[in-house]
Amino acid sequence: MHDSWYYINVIIFIIRVLKLFLMNYRFVLLILIVMAFLLVPASASLKKIDAKAPVFIGETGIDISSALNGCRQIAWWPAGNTTDTPPGKTVDLGAMEIYNYTISPAVFSGYTGTWYSYDLKPVIPVFEVKEAEFDLKVWDLDHDKDVTGQTVNQSTRITYRIDTNLYSVQDKLKRPDITPVDSFMTVTLTGPNGKQFTNIYTGSYGAPDTQIIRLDTNPIVKSSPYYWKDGGLWDHKARDRDGTVLYPLGTYTFEAAQNLNNMRIFYGNDSRVATGPRTVTFVADPVAATPTVTQTTITGSASPTVTAATSSTTAPVQTTARTPTQKPTWTSAPLPPEIVLLALAITGIAMLYRIRRS
Repeated sequence: MHDSWYYINVIIFIIRVLKLFLMNYRFVLLILIVMAFLLVPASASLKKIDAKAPVFIGETGIDISSALNGCRQIAWWPAGNTTDTPPGKTVDLGAMEIYNYTISPAVFSGYTGTWYSYDLKPVIPVFEVKEAEFDLKVWDLDHDKDVTGQTVNQSTRITYRIDTNLYSVQDKLKRPDITPVDSFMTVTLTGPNGKQFTNIYTGSYGAPDTQIIRLDTNPIVKSSPYYWKDGGLWDHKARDRDGTVLYPLGTYTFEAAQNLNNMRIFYGNDSRVATGPRTVTFVADPVAATPTVTQTTITGSASPTVTAATSSTTAPVQTTARTPTQKPTWTSAPLPPEIVLLALAITGIAMLYRIRRS
């Protein structure tokens, strides 16, 4: 049911574009061209680097030509050594290789740090080689702590947290062709019944302020640690229109992966590119003790004595709520470029067909 709202919005968007075409098709071609330029992101925008940029072991196909400043041999010195001493390692670069270069583990593992030009003087920094660091945690927002692999109350506000040094590639001064939509990370959320969630409810279906918010499945990480900003809005007790629980008690699993310039070619599912499952288990909130009144009858003229007792804590009973009538509000990021392009293609075909018949 959650995903159906997304596809309904896609269909509505396509219908609106087609309606615009039918109203005034002579101007649609110009509109399509403008929208295509605005909506289609640049490709391979994380591949070009400038001088002193951080690069990560395992990146493939990057353009290091601007960083080299004309040199064709680079060198590395151990920490504490100066560039006046013999280098610890040198690498020769082919003329065409510099436009499609791989920071190969076979060449650069064990040689992290700044690499310099060597065949041209003065020696200048070319790039900084790093090992990727990538980790995912389930974070308790109420107590500001890591609860990965732990059990929490159902009402606890949680989110996911990414700790990484890969955020440095989002610096436009070091990767000049970057665009705001460049994400190489993915995050998934799976429930106890194996269902994968792509959005979350902020309340039960029909509640006045309920919104459907898309899970941040492709985070743009520009600093570390990074938190999914909408995680705290997730209502774990939300119910669907028929009263069924949307998020049953049990274990929920987050997983994250990154593939910066195809690093997984070298690392597969290594911890530098994939975190593996990170779980949190929701259990029912404890029921507050409620006082019960017992009456003791005594003989004579004395008044009855009222004694307060405390009932034992019992497990909560999940009941079926009445069917609400108000629809939740859909809140999400703009439609993906591929959906937009599909709508534009459909409109373009319809427009050409109408022009040929007129």
